Amino acid sequence: AYAAVLGMLVQGHALDSSISGKLMELVKSGSLPFHAVTFTDLQPPRPGDPDPPRAGRFASPDALLTPSYMAQAAEDPNIVIEPAWKVSIVYGMPCAIYHQLPAAYYLAARFRDDFESAVLHAVNGGGQNQARAILTGALVGAQAGLSKIPQRFLDGLEDREMLQRLALKLASQIETKRK
Repeated sequence: AYAAVLGMLVQGHALDSSISGKLMELVKSGSLPFHAVTFTDLQPPRPGDPDPPRAGRFASPDALLTPSYMAQAAEDPNIVIEPAWKVSIVYGMPCAIYHQLPAAYYLAARFRDDFESAVLHAVNGGGQNQARAILTGALVGAQAGLSKIPQRFLDGLEDREMLQRLALKLASQIETKRK
């Protein structure tokens, strides 16, 4: 589910309240390998509905719903997590992915164009901060682009030139597909 979200961001979609709907459409069209256990408006399937469980499919697309909820929380003025690094306390500090992803999605939605703030809040949250920072950094990097990553974060990065070439190659493939 995280890779699907990241892929959408790389393609230029926003990490906002609509991203989960877009992902669910990909499930319903068969483009994402999830077994849709719910249908329109999260209603259970009716007898005779298509899409029985099949080998090679994830059991449920529920994990695709989380990004929109976290984006809504980041955008809602009535939901306040200050300082933002305390999001790790709200969603949990352990390494389990179900603790990591909500915090990463929240920070990436809140700081969608500010790579440094997103990553530093992820690190300052404690617990499994390295994993949270990696997940958050990938999401914000996909939204903000390479030019918004501070140069000092890139200087001294092992295999920097190769990684930058790969990132630029990926970006050029996406631009080619859009044309």
